[in-house]
Amino acid sequence: MDTWQRRALELFPDLQRDIESPEFTIYQLFFELVPRCRQAHSSGDTRELERIYGFADWCATQNSKDLWNAAGVAFYEHLADSDLTLKDLAHWVRRPVFEDIAGLLEARVGVKRVAELRSKYL
Repeated sequence: MDTWQRRALELFPDLQRDIESPEFTIYQLFFELVPRCRQAHSSGDTRELERIYGFADWCATQNSKDLWNAAGVAFYEHLADSDLTLKDLAHWVRRPVFEDIAGLLEARVGVKRVAELRSKYL
């Protein structure tokens, strides 16, 4: 079992069957986490948000391209699909990670919106 799988199992035990499946990828996990993230924002579930964003942050800062790329294109990029997640981005995403994903966000919401988000970090 890979390190990301062990870490994911600790944080998301309800996804054990999927995570332990040999065919289940880190990308699929993030695609599961995006709607959970939106729901947690909607319901104000900060514990769930801490788990999800913490896992994404951990992946984004790993040396393994599979992990940081998956975090970027299968999770962070899709935060731009909802104003609910975008408005709190600066609270949940550390600035270095934000700068790493800014190009992905620009492709979805434009340069102006990303500049507005960046201004929340100052």
